[in-house]
Amino acid sequence: MSLRPLIEIATENERVHALAARLRSAADGGEGASVRASAMLRPLLLATLLEDDRGLAGRPALLVGADDRSARDLAADLRAYLAPRRVRLYPSRGTGYASHVSPPPHLVGLRIDALDAVGAEEDAVVVASATALAEAVPDASLRPAGFAIELGEEIELDAVADDLVGAGYERVEQVEERGQFAVRGGILDVYPATEERAVRIELFGDEVESMRWFSTFTQRSLGEAQRVELAPAAEMDAEHRELAELAAMAAEEEGAESPNLAEVLPLEHFRAPLDLVPERAAVVLVGEDEIEPALRDHWEDATTAMHADDAQHLYVDVAEPLAERAALVLTGSGEGDEEEGDGAFRAARAESPARSIKEAEGELEKLVRSGYRTVVAFDSRGEAERTRYGLDRLDARLLEGGRLSPDPGLSFAEARLREGFVSPELKLAVYPFRRLVHRRRGEEPAPGAGRGRLAFSELRVGDYVVHEDHGVARFAGFETRDVGGVTRDYLYLEYKPPAPWRANC
Repeated sequence: MSLRPLIEIATENERVHALAARLRSAADGGEGASVRASAMLRPLLLATLLEDDRGLAGRPALLVGADDRSARDLAADLRAYLAPRRVRLYPSRGTGYASHVSPPPHLVGLRIDALDAVGAEEDAVVVASATALAEAVPDASLRPAGFAIELGEEIELDAVADDLVGAGYERVEQVEERGQFAVRGGILDVYPATEERAVRIELFGDEVESMRWFSTFTQRSLGEAQRVELAPAAEMDAEHRELAELAAMAAEEEGAESPNLAEVLPLEHFRAPLDLVPERAAVVLVGEDEIEPALRDHWEDATTAMHADDAQHLYVDVAEPLAERAALVLTGSGEGDEEEGDGAFRAARAESPARSIKEAEGELEKLVRSGYRTVVAFDSRGEAERTRYGLDRLDARLLEGGRLSPDPGLSFAEARLREGFVSPELKLAVYPFRRLVHRRRGEEPAPGAGRGRLAFSELRVGDYVVHEDHGVARFAGFETRDVGGVTRDYLYLEYKPPAPWRANC
C-alpha cells in the first residue's frame, strides 16, 4: 500500500494541470514558475508534478530544501506518495573540511548514489539540501575504486577485506549500516554504500557459493543475489585520506590550529555539485525563503573554522545558480489572510485532539459528511487493520493500489507519512495516524523506561516480552514477508488464551 492513488486526485485539478504545463515549458528553456503552497501540501503537489507527463515526468529532478532536516523530511513524505518509485537524498557531509575528519560512510554512500543517479537516470528524483550543494566535492576520479562480486567467482577473502578498507568501508563485528563489513570464517557480510540492504557472501574454499541479501535488523534472508556492486564509501582514495590525517596529526604536535588545506587536499579537482547535475534536469526550490538564511549560516560556520581563502575553494555560492536554473520555486506558507484569487495552493494542517479511535471517528465522520475523501496513513498494515475493527459508524477500506473512490469516504493506507493536510480545493483530507489519535499522558512511557529494552536482534525464541498495547507474550520468532511489493520483518508473539467463562450456578 502507498498514497500513490492520491496523485490522480491532484492531477485532475485544473490549477495543478496548468502548473504542470508551465513547468514543462520552463524545463524546456522557458520562464520558471513561482507558487505559494502550504508546507504540508507540498509533497503531494510535487509528487503529482513529477508523475505528470504534462509536467516533469521523464526527466531527472533535483528538489532543493534549505537544510538537511528539511530535505530529509521532504524525501520521506515524497516516498509515501511515490512508492515504489525511488527517491534519493543528498545530505551534507556531516563533518566540515576543516576538521579533517572523513564523513561517515553511510552519508558518503547516499551522496555518491544521488549524484550518480541524477546524472545517469532519466527519471531520477533527488532531494538535496542547499547546504549540501554548497559543499564542493572531489572529482569522481579521486574516489577509491569500487568493485563487484559475482556468484561463482573465486575471490581471496583477505584481499577483498583490504580492498573494502581502501574503498572506505569500516570493519566491524556485526554489520548495522552502510559502509560496514564483517568477516567470520568463510562468510563476508557487507552493507554496500549505495544499497538499501546488506549482503551475506558465503565461500566454499575460494569460490563464492551463495550470496543473499539480508536484514541487519533480524539477520533474516531477503532473497538471493547474483552480483553485488560495492560502490566506494569514501570521497577520496586512501592516499589522500592518509595525507589529510597525517597533516592533522603533525599540526596538532606542532601546536598549530590546522594544516594548510592546499597541502593536503587537491583543491584544483574539487567542483560544485550543481555542476554535475545535467542541464536537462528540472530544479525545484522548496521553501525558497528559508534557503538564503541557511546558506548564510553555513558560510559563517565554514569561515569560522578555516581561512576565507580556503573556504572559497571548498564551499561554493549556490544561491544564484539555483535561482537561475529553477523551473519551479515554492514560497510562503499559502496560509493566512491572502486573497482567494492569489493563486496559492492552500491546505490546513491535519490535526485532531482525539485521544482514542472512538473520539477520532467523530472527526472523520464530519469530514466524510462534508464531502471529503479521507485517508489515514499507518506505519504498518497490521495497525490499520486493528483500527478498522475499532470503528462503529464508518467503514474504512484498505487502499491497495488502483483508484481512490470518487465518492466521499474513509480509506486506510500503509505509508510512513510525517504530516497530513486538509485541502478544501481538492476535497481531500490526509491524516498520519499519530496526528489523528494522541495518547493520553498516562499512556506515555516513563522517563528512562526504554533503557531496559533489548534490540530485537537479541531476542531468542521462548523469551517473554511485554507488548505496549497487548501485554505479556512469548516471543515465537521472526518472519520476513513481502506484502504489497514491500519486504518487511514481522515478529510473532504468542499469548495465553483467556480462561474459560464460567456461569454462576
